[in-house]
Amino acid sequence: MLEKLFSARGLVGACGAALLLVSAPPLAADEPLPFAVLVTYHSRTGNTEKMARAVVDGAKSVPGARVVLKRVGDVTGDDLFASDALIVGSPVYWSNMSGEVKTFFDNWQLKFGVFPEF
Repeated sequence: MLEKLFSARGLVGACGAALLLVSAPPLAADEPLPFAVLVTYHSRTGNTEKMARAVVDGAKSVPGARVVLKRVGDVTGDDLFASDALIVGSPVYWSNMSGEVKTFFDNWQLKFGVFPEF
């Protein structure tokens, strides 16, 4: 009888300790998690490039952000896979994105192997 009582208390104690461990906050709760942002753009006149640089400045102000700026023609598969977020800037021609940006989106599956199952 006494063994059953101790084993039941041990089980309750172990469950209580497990609950405390699970509900404990992370040690570095104030530190933001690092993340990578890729800002890519196409610009003929320089206006979209200026906007992309402003986006980079804003993104860099977020704690933990590592921001990379590249023209769409210079983006590699490694750049895409290394980024947690992708921001694409394009001038608008006749209510559409530029041909370079459209080509980037159309070819990234073939060129970079992104989403190969689709």
